[in-house]
Amino acid sequence: MRLLIHGIGAYGPGQGIGPACWPHHDLIVVTGGGITLRCGRRRLDLLAHDAVLIPPGVAFAGTSGEVGGEIWVQHFSATADDLPGAFSGRNGPVVMRAAAGSEMVGALLRRLHQLRGRKTGEGLRLRHTLFRSLLLELAQAPRGRGAGRPEALRMGPALQWAETNLGAARSLRAIARRANLSESHFRALFRRLRGQPAGAWLRERRMAEARRLLAGTGLTLKEIAAQLGYSDMVSFNRAFGQHHGTPPGRFRRTRARVV
Repeated sequence: MRLLIHGIGAYGPGQGIGPACWPHHDLIVVTGGGITLRCGRRRLDLLAHDAVLIPPGVAFAGTSGEVGGEIWVQHFSATADDLPGAFSGRNGPVVMRAAAGSEMVGALLRRLHQLRGRKTGEGLRLRHTLFRSLLLELAQAPRGRGAGRPEALRMGPALQWAETNLGAARSLRAIARRANLSESHFRALFRRLRGQPAGAWLRERRMAEARRLLAGTGLTLKEIAAQLGYSDMVSFNRAFGQHHGTPPGRFRRTRARVV
C-alpha cells in the first residue's frame, strides 16, 4: 500500500465537489454536514460520519448539502491483498453508514491528519499502520439503506445542529423536531441508517464533549454541565460516572490538559 495525497476540505452550501476520476483509491469521510456524490448512475447521499471508498477509475462528482459539508480524504494505491475483504474486488463505491461515528475512528482520523507530513522512516510506517487500522474499523460498519429518502436527508443538518448545540439538544425529541420527524420515527430511522440506538449516539457525543471540556478548559463543573444540557450537577455527575466509572471532578484531577 502507498499513501498519496491527504487533506480535509470544507464546502459551502451547494458547492461543487469534483469532478474527478483517479487512478487510485479515494477514501472520503464526511465529518460534518452532508454531501451528495454521483458515480455513474448511482447517487450517494452521505451524512456526517458516513464514509465512501471509491475504487480506481470510477468517475464521480457532487455537491455539498444545504448546510455545507466537511470531508476528510485520503488517496492511496493498494492491491487486493492490502484491503479488508469487505472492500477487495469491488468495482463500484462502497458506502459505510455512520462508520466515522465511533471514538476510535475519530481518533484515527485526527492522528492521521496530524501525521500527514511524515513521508519517510518511522513516521511513514506509523501512518501506514494507522491507516490500515482505519480501513479495518470502517469495514465493520453496517451497510444501511434508505439514505436517499427525504426524511433521511433532513437528519444530517439536525445531527450537525445537535453536535454543536448539545446544551439545546437536551433530548432526542428536540433533535427529531429539527428534522421535522416524530421521536419514534427518528429513533427507527437513526438505527436503520447508522446501526446504533440514537440515545447511545447522543450520550457518546455528550460524554466526548464533557471529556474535552474537563481536560482542556478552565470551565467549572457547573458551567460544563449547563453547556452540555444537564439541568443540575447531580444529573451530570451521575451520567459521567456511569459512562466513565469515575466522577468528573476526579477525572479532571487525574488527566493532563489536552492540546
